[in-house]
Amino acid sequence: MNISLIIVTYSLLFLVGFSLLLFFYLIIRRVVVQHQENKFQEKYTKIENDILKIVTFPEQDLAEGIAKKYRAHPHVLTRVLVNYIEQIEGLAKEQLQKIFNLALKEKCLRDIHSKRQIKRLKATHLFVIFSDPSETEHIVKLLNDKPIVKLVAINALSRIPTFQTLTYIFQSFMKDSIANARAYINILFGLGNKIETHARKYLNESLSLEKLSLLLELVGAIPIRSLYRDILPFAEHPDKEIRIKVARALGHMRIPASLDVLLKLSEDDAWEVSAQALKSLGKLGNTTAVDVLSKALFSPFWHVRFNAGHGLASLGSTGIEQLKIIRRQKRDRFASDMATMVLDEIIFAGEG
Repeated sequence: MNISLIIVTYSLLFLVGFSLLLFFYLIIRRVVVQHQENKFQEKYTKIENDILKIVTFPEQDLAEGIAKKYRAHPHVLTRVLVNYIEQIEGLAKEQLQKIFNLALKEKCLRDIHSKRQIKRLKATHLFVIFSDPSETEHIVKLLNDKPIVKLVAINALSRIPTFQTLTYIFQSFMKDSIANARAYINILFGLGNKIETHARKYLNESLSLEKLSLLLELVGAIPIRSLYRDILPFAEHPDKEIRIKVARALGHMRIPASLDVLLKLSEDDAWEVSAQALKSLGKLGNTTAVDVLSKALFSPFWHVRFNAGHGLASLGSTGIEQLKIIRRQKRDRFASDMATMVLDEIIFAGEG
């Protein structure tokens, strides 16, 4: 027999055999996975029924018995507890926390220090849901971990916003790279005015331009009006991005006393700063700014004209009358066009 034909024949037989093995493997794997899912769901239902007894009769102390009964099934028990812990309050919630302490806490603490990253991530999330605020030292240790684990730890600490946990978060923010800084800002934003003391402290320290810019943005976005005087000095900062953030923050704060600062920023050499200050002047709603906003409509920069026009519209009838005057003038077609556009927007919005 030809050697080439023999090789081809055996190759085909091998491919057929391999295909059959792969086919049977996939079938067996599917059967095994389906069996595991069924067992999981069966156990989940049993645990859920016992948890519902706690919800129905919270005055009965059933936690110890349930913890002992299902300690050998941590994954299922964890799923049930997480699904119910944030939906209930009072005695029932205390019993769920007790079940966690008796059945899962020891394993959770081991996993927080596991060499496997995925275990550390899951354990950190679980620990903060059920743990007592006094035990945050276990999470704090993760602030020196890999970036993804560190951010999960920061998010976990933000859910227990004590003075000390906020100190840890801000210290980590200051040490971390600017690449991760935005994630911190998103987390801190959710804490609102609780960060006032720490934000004030760091506004008065030496920060990089990037982090100072983010901190000013955060203070304005919340906004923390009590930090008004702390951000005013930055209105004269040499970096235009910092001045922009101050102008934006003052607009969010809407403090009448900021009028003079915004008027000064509206004449800034950088058109980006001027544009933001004009927008914030409109938010103040003070008709004293009508002349400055009107003058800015004749700026060579489109964004300056745009913000000035909408700033006038924000002043109500006084600003709208001024827009109509500018629309009728002939010496600057671009100012007239912007006034027309803003007035048309008011009409379409049903405000005119």
